[in-house]
Order: sequence, then C-alpha cells, then structure tokens
Amino acid sequence: MSANGHAWSAAIFGRNEAATIGACIEALARAGQGKALHVTLMLNGTTDESHHEAGLALRRCGLRGRIFFIAEGDKANAFNHFIQHLRPTAETYFFVDAYACVQPDALHLLDQALARTPQAQAAAAVPCTGRSAARLRAEMIRDPGLHGSLFALRGSFVQRLATLGVALPVGLYRGDGLIGSLVLHDLDAVHGGWDGSRIVVEPRASWAAPSLKPWRWRDVRRHWHRLIQQGRGRLQWAAIREILYPHGFQALPQDADACVLQWLHQRRGRAPRMWRDPFAVLALARMRRAASRQSLAPRLLSEWNAS
Repeated sequence: MSANGHAWSAAIFGRNEAATIGACIEALARAGQGKALHVTLMLNGTTDESHHEAGLALRRCGLRGRIFFIAEGDKANAFNHFIQHLRPTAETYFFVDAYACVQPDALHLLDQALARTPQAQAAAAVPCTGRSAARLRAEMIRDPGLHGSLFALRGSFVQRLATLGVALPVGLYRGDGLIGSLVLHDLDAVHGGWDGSRIVVEPRASWAAPSLKPWRWRDVRRHWHRLIQQGRGRLQWAAIREILYPHGFQALPQDADACVLQWLHQRRGRAPRMWRDPFAVLALARMRRAASRQSLAPRLLSEWNAS
C-alpha cells in the first residue's frame, strides 16, 4: 500500500436510492471502524437526491470519500470506471449496493477470510434478509460465487484486472456473475481452469436489504422490472458464453445487448419464445427499441475528507 493508500476501499453503486443510501453509508462506517476506509459512490442514471443524502452521511460519519455521477444508468460501466480510473490504492476492495446495509462485522469477516485463505482472490458475503435468503446462502456455500450486494476483492487481484484492461460489457445484467468467473478462472478462461477455492464464502458476513411489499405499487413495478432484467441476463449470458470460453476474457464484447442482437441474427431460431421464457421476450423487445446510450463518462460531484 502506498503512502496515499488505504487499508480498505468501498465502492457503492446506486440508482435513485436516496431513501437508503444514507443508511448504507452509516452501516459501512460502523463496519469499517478501526481501518482506514475510503468510500467511492458511483451514482448511475440517478435523478433523485442520492447525491445530497450521501454527502450528508459522509459528513456525519467522518468518512473520506468521493461521489461520482454517470448519466447512463448502468452498473457494469460504473464498475469498469472504478477499477480502471477511480479507485484509490487499497489492500482490500469492497463492493456494495446502495440499498444494502452491511452488518457491523461483515467487512472484518471478509478481510479475515482473505487473510486466512491465501489462494482466494475474492470473499463473498451472504444475505440475512428476504424470502430467498436461506436458499441463496446454501447455493453460495455449495457453489462459490459472488453476490453484488456485498463482496470483497483482494487488492493485488484488482491491480491485475486493471493492468489487463478486462472490462465488463456495458449493459450487462448481474455483472457479479462475470466478476465471479474472472476470479474462478484467475483471469484466464482459456487456460486458467475453474477453481472454486479462489472464492471463499464467509457465511457469518452478511447484509440486510429492504423487503419488497406486494401492496406498494413502486415495489410491484420494481419486481416486474427485475423479472425482465433477469430475462435480459439469460439472453446476455447465452450470447457471451459462446465468445468467452473459446477466446477468453479479452474478447468480451463492449456492449452486452448489441452482442445478443448480433448472436440472434447469426443464429436464427434461437430467439426466446413467449411460452417458454416470456420475460426474455419482453427484454428482447426492449433491446430492439432501445435508444442510444447516454454518456458513459463519470463526473466528480463532490469530495469529502475525514473530519
């Protein structure tokens, strides 16, 4: 770690999470006590008061941090900019969704998991709330993977990722799955070989997230949008897999949706059917009528120094 580096760096990703982002930052501050923690907020396509609420929370907690805005509402693009251009030097990097509240000991537990497992390049936390939390915990422990709400990457792995210039395709849904693949293959999908020990799942490290309520219209809309996004992700992964394993991570497409449309054009008959995957059909219709993307470049909104 350089003289200007930090023990820990946390990147928070959010879009219109003004109602939760303050609690997210406060939970990180509690979890980071005793360590030099730097926070980078990546607000993607945000139109609410997330910036204002985040600034107030950083000030209340006495954290060092920066707040960036990107016009395009895309987490994969924000992740790429953080890794390649915006991250401070750190020993351990944590990645958090702005709606999640990490538990007080979660960061220390993930850091300790990496320390006691030298072959691991990532540490995964598990959810503690939600109807599917128990099932997801069991799946992650059985088949190691990352959940985007909270995971950690070893600093040396992040540096290798940045040096190789590997980037997630813009528009990719559930980019944490591809990040997990980068880890499990040690950045080499052709020769590296899948090794589950490269991700250590720490079942004691967890986060809480607000539960969706079926009687709230905004939650119904959010759930519907999530189902369509999941259909979009299934199409994206089907297309990307055919590129990834023959040619490696360096051949990843720049745009996930464009990759899907090209894949379907070249392989007619693979388009989803309404009776089999209706949400993928709806997602494909959105891809075909999508407008041009907004700016992918981050803009610094504010910077906070520890009090």
